[in-house]
Amino acid sequence: MSKRLFQTLCTALLLFRVDAQTPPLTAVSTMNWNTQLIQSVISLDAEKKHIQLPTGRNAALQMLEMETPALLKDTFFSIIIDSSERLGNAVERGQIQLADLNRIIDEGKKTPPYFSRDLAQISLSHTISLTRIGSLFITHVKPYIPKVPLETVPSRPYSGILVDARGNLPIHGEYTEKQLVPCLFPRIWNTDMDILYEKNMVGASVALQNGIVRYTSSLDETLYRDRIGTDPLRITAREVFGINHTDPVISRNDYLKIMGVAQNRKLLEEGKIVIICNPEQMQAAGPGPVKDENYYFTAQKIERILESSPVTRMDFSDAWEGLKITVYDIRFVADTARILSEEKNRLDVIADALKLAGPVARFMVEGHTASVGKPGGELLLSLERARTVAAELAVRGISADRIESAGYGGTRPIAANDTDEGRAQNRRVEITIRLD
Repeated sequence: MSKRLFQTLCTALLLFRVDAQTPPLTAVSTMNWNTQLIQSVISLDAEKKHIQLPTGRNAALQMLEMETPALLKDTFFSIIIDSSERLGNAVERGQIQLADLNRIIDEGKKTPPYFSRDLAQISLSHTISLTRIGSLFITHVKPYIPKVPLETVPSRPYSGILVDARGNLPIHGEYTEKQLVPCLFPRIWNTDMDILYEKNMVGASVALQNGIVRYTSSLDETLYRDRIGTDPLRITAREVFGINHTDPVISRNDYLKIMGVAQNRKLLEEGKIVIICNPEQMQAAGPGPVKDENYYFTAQKIERILESSPVTRMDFSDAWEGLKITVYDIRFVADTARILSEEKNRLDVIADALKLAGPVARFMVEGHTASVGKPGGELLLSLERARTVAAELAVRGISADRIESAGYGGTRPIAANDTDEGRAQNRRVEITIRLD
């Protein structure tokens, strides 16, 4: 979105606050991992669009149909694909075409329209399968066959694999705990970080029809007997892994029980896996930012303070993830996460801007580096630098428990790495402001 358009939209929303609390077109969505469905209610306030109902029914429906992809875009962009990616990242990279996503949205199941009692509003329900979204990422023809380890443990054939990932689990490589979060394509690792399971190990037809795992919060195995049979291998997850906290980590012994038996390796190809999660993770209300009048009012306040500041090398934008401050080329001591003192002013301004988001806003600080051929070191350095920025913001009065951090190394460049200017752009920190 251009800066001029962004300012125009903010101004329009501010004027809109005078006579209304909600925009004329709205979408409220729920993502349910039990049913594997995203369900949305899309509504049009006919009065605000000067449409008389029920005589203007066709015009109202045509408007709803035309605006549905735009209304649902941020919701779908927020779907977690795997341990480090959301759907919006894949669209930005060009891995998934926006036209293909819009086609799936258009193909969603719709209910007949219904009217409010005062005939002021018309709504319809829209349902899309998460598995259908996942089909965009299934490109392999034959499943990948994992290498069988030389080490063995006593085992036998099982009818399926049941991974209990409930509760707060240690995050692999960190000193904190998180609940496992469902996604389209989780990976399963052992504690030595050998991969047990990922989407390319599953037969393409199985993945397209059923997804690669089934999530549940129930211990009643009769509910998913069709997936894991009557004699599953029951495993307790030891840790969780990934930026998005999506991947269960199991013991090496359980890993070997599966990998050491041909029939159990076949279970991976057949997708015979169920993961038990905490109930609160099974349903997400309104994934994606709610871009209402408060959102744009906050945006304008933040933009004003950033524009009035003398500091440079910062952008402010309305992204699909939410409001975003991008800070380019923060000066650190070379190859370390120690910020140079000359960055104090920029950090002061950023903290003041973030405080305008209110006391319940949350912030994601993401570190990015230039790519110079050292992906492992770049990933670690970007995470450490993001954590340093998060700590500096906390020192400036933003509660640490409202700040998360992540690092992507050089995997998400926004410019070429073959020039000094391009590398400076890629060395950046992005701070996403979450108001909902």
